[in-house]
Amino acid sequence: MIDAEKHYHERMQVFANETVEPGGIVFLGSSHLEWFDTDKFLPGHRIVNRGIASDRLGIGDRGILHRLDVSVFDCRPSFILFQNGINDLGELARQGEPSLDEIFECYEQVVAAIRRRLPHVPVCIVNELPTTGRFACCVPFVPPLNAHIRHVAQTYGCLHVDFYRDVVNDDGELRSELTYDGLHLNEQGYRLLADRLKHVLPTVS
Repeated sequence: MIDAEKHYHERMQVFANETVEPGGIVFLGSSHLEWFDTDKFLPGHRIVNRGIASDRLGIGDRGILHRLDVSVFDCRPSFILFQNGINDLGELARQGEPSLDEIFECYEQVVAAIRRRLPHVPVCIVNELPTTGRFACCVPFVPPLNAHIRHVAQTYGCLHVDFYRDVVNDDGELRSELTYDGLHLNEQGYRLLADRLKHVLPTVS
């Protein structure tokens, strides 16, 4: 089990010490993006991985809303891909808070902050995946969040990738052949995600 706070600060230190060539593609999110082997699945794209496993949107004193400088703005990207929210839904399912409204508000704050600072940089939002198995407690909350994500994408002029529909089964859960634990993608799942993203990501030399 990952120590979320320790891992967050370790990743933040890596980001702060990393020299990034301007004009890359920033991947902003949590474990789905941190553990995405983009060299293997997305060759030909210069990707700056700013995923942090277990990271949340920013309700509280850490999270994506609080790390946009080192994770996005300091990188001077030409394109941003954003996916996050499942860890907030996990807290809601297990603890009863934060509320969906609080999650919706924080999600929009992240996108609005990016748009204010980088109004001309394309932003692609990937919606949230369903879960299954021991993580199935999140399942009822994913469709409402995804509806909000679609609204935010439209409001702020972002591209929107509906990956949920590619991976959901008839019961509203993550297809078992695409995951190794009910939450995270396996190699087959990442290949499917890469196939979707190839159509929207620019090639950056």
